[in-house]
Amino acid sequence: IKEVKEKSLSANQERTEMEKKRLVWKVEGSSGNGGVSRGGPVDPKELTVELAPMEIRTFIIYFDHSSHLFDAL
Repeated sequence: IKEVKEKSLSANQERTEMEKKRLVWKVEGSSGNGGVSRGGPVDPKELTVELAPMEIRTFIIYFDHSSHLFDAL
């Protein structure tokens, strides 16, 4: 695996760009600290992705086609 990029659910924009455009909602009577932390970063060494309940994440994965890993098969 050469590179992993997280995208929006429809895979038409980078997740980081989508997060910049996200609306911030203020709820009356709320301290504002009750947001659920979701979508932690992908560990580049282990390529581990953690999902929260009811969470869907979309990734584009680029492979290094010059690797001859499967030549022996």
